[in-house]
Amino acid sequence: MMDVGSNVQRLTRDRTSFFFDGGATPVATISSGDIILVETQDAHCGSITGPEVVYSTLADVVERIGGANPVTGPIAVDGVLPGDLISIEILDVVGAPVTGYGYMNTTATLDPTFSAETTICHRRDDVVEIPTHRGPVRVPYRPFIGTIGVAPAGEPVLAFQQRTDILGNVDLAEVRAGSTVVVRANVAGALVSLGDAHLAQGDAEIHRSAIETQADVALRITRLAAGDTSYPGLPQINTPEEIGSVAPGPGHLEDLVRAAYDDLAARMHLDHGFTLPEAYRILGAVGTVRIGQVVPPVFSALAKIDRRYLVPG
Repeated sequence: MMDVGSNVQRLTRDRTSFFFDGGATPVATISSGDIILVETQDAHCGSITGPEVVYSTLADVVERIGGANPVTGPIAVDGVLPGDLISIEILDVVGAPVTGYGYMNTTATLDPTFSAETTICHRRDDVVEIPTHRGPVRVPYRPFIGTIGVAPAGEPVLAFQQRTDILGNVDLAEVRAGSTVVVRANVAGALVSLGDAHLAQGDAEIHRSAIETQADVALRITRLAAGDTSYPGLPQINTPEEIGSVAPGPGHLEDLVRAAYDDLAARMHLDHGFTLPEAYRILGAVGTVRIGQVVPPVFSALAKIDRRYLVPG
């Protein structure tokens, strides 16, 4: 974990909830621009300690541990009001800081011929080992946060769900160290929560499980001033190299891809001076799409563009 000084608050991974909840009491309050260290629990609350611990369905998970996909928080940001934009800068993500491993679940919901099983995947420095009958397959260690968001204004939302007003469980590998999430607060303090870290994931969580893990995360959360950025309506994931707009479900994946591109085109118009037809032409030539969730009924898409294309000439 990066050195952030000795006076930074730390939230331990026992301060979790199964909801994004606007009525919840904050477990921490910070000032705008403060850094906070957040320990996150894995999607099964630390209950998977070996391959012998197996869950067959989501209903099985909920029955045995009371819920799924816990998030640490909520974190209140002093002075943030409903309607304010906040940026959540991901400064560092350390996967498997305690156990040294993550895990993958395979269930019959993927294919009825499959048996439910748990596969333990050890982290070895900058690689993660996925066991196979032919020996381990080593993949790059690329930790990220699968679920992050703010509390809704109305009824609580389960942490394994997602919506445009909260973000939530989008499982996009871009939510990693060096990225900044921008989202609109719905309640005072915004009430930020996060969890569901992964050691690695390809394009889309295709079988209800990436390489699930605990994580230690360093964040800086800042209230944005009016005019700092446009916000046509969808949450954003930005890096020094790219800007991106996220379309969380519910909805059909093709509609979400279109919605993410529509939002990104609007940002190119409002923030970078292109006409909308120009923005669509540029996105049609060099825009890219990352798919996060493909676990019905939860889907997500991120449309993004390299910043070098935002500077004509």
